[in-house]
This record gives sequence, C-alpha cells and structure tokens, in this order.
Amino acid sequence: MNELVNMLMTNSNLPLLFTFKDFEKLGYKKHQFDKELKEGQEKKYIDRVYGDIYMLDVKHHDRVVPTRVLSQMIMPDSYVSMYYVLCDYNWIPEMVFSITSVTTGNDCTIDTDGYGTFMYHHLYDELPTTGICIEDDYEGTYKIARPLRALCDLIYYREKDWMSVDNLYEVYRIHRDCLEEDVTSKDFDELQGTFGVKRVEKTLEEARKELRL
Repeated sequence: MNELVNMLMTNSNLPLLFTFKDFEKLGYKKHQFDKELKEGQEKKYIDRVYGDIYMLDVKHHDRVVPTRVLSQMIMPDSYVSMYYVLCDYNWIPEMVFSITSVTTGNDCTIDTDGYGTFMYHHLYDELPTTGICIEDDYEGTYKIARPLRALCDLIYYREKDWMSVDNLYEVYRIHRDCLEEDVTSKDFDELQGTFGVKRVEKTLEEARKELRL
C-alpha cells in the first residue's frame, strides 16, 4: 500500500472524490501522484470515476458517493435543476434517476461506470445566480436550484406555454398544493424580471396572481 492509498484510507478529512489538485495542496508533485495513482488502480484500491476524478474503491469505504457534488466536478459551470429538483421536492410523480443540470456548456449526457448518469442542458450563456443556492455537502459543495427556479428552467427548456396554475398538472402533473406549500413571495421577488423569456415571465406573473403572493 503506497502513501496515496494510505492517506485515502486513513484520513477522513480527504474528500471521497478527488483529483490531483486535492493532493497538490498537500505537497504532492504530479509525477509522484500519477505513479501512486496508477499503482493504486492496478491493485484495485482506487477507481476512476470520470475524466480526472477518482475515488477509493467501494470495497475500501462505506461512504455514500455524493452525486450532486460529482455532477459539478464533471461540469463546473452548471447547477442541479429541472426534473431532479422537482422530483426531490415531490412536485412530480416520476422517479428521476439521473442528475439533471443547467449548464453554460453544450447539451450532453454523461454515463459514469456505476456512479450515475448526468444530463446537462444549455439554457443560458451565463450561469444565473437567482433562485439558486450553494449547498455544503459532507463531501463538498454544489449549486442547486430552488423548486420555483427549477420549474422555470423546465418551462424554458420544454418551450411550452401554459395558462394557469392548474394547467401545470395537465402538462407536468404538478399539483397546485406544491406551489402553495413550497413557494413564497420572496421566491417570486427574486426571479421575476430576470429571465427575459416571455413564456417564463408570463408563468411567474400569472402564478403569483393566482397564488396571491
């Protein structure tokens, strides 16, 4: 067992998902890291997750792989949104097994070998900040949309117009109760006027009127 593997197995302060940058901070040189990484992979201590992202093999830890963190390690200019967030808040009845994100990059779907599928959709040329929060996970940080933002992103993506809150059920199977329970006037204040997309702004305007917020 080399020094790199030993550190991964004994130092719980190290992130489960790691790149060379994590060990560069600890004084590792690239040639040393690459040598010990290759050895760790050959001996089945280290598994390549995607690109230059690695983790201790699942046989050697009992930590949960932080897929939301991973989604933004794969595509830094992104935030979790749309179907994944709406499912997480129980706004839609479907189970969502892929992490859906909005990105400033190109549309793409990335399948990792056993660590999840990640779907990225290009909606904006610059990453927005409104309606999005930064969550501090036990394994790192990630950006994620609040539910109203996730809904607006989905309406923008799907290019569908709707006439009322109740129409959300017909199109997306989202019940009115979801908005009444999870959305506040502050959410509308933050988002209205920031999209510049007629159908999204109309959605926010009409929904706010109907919900009397």
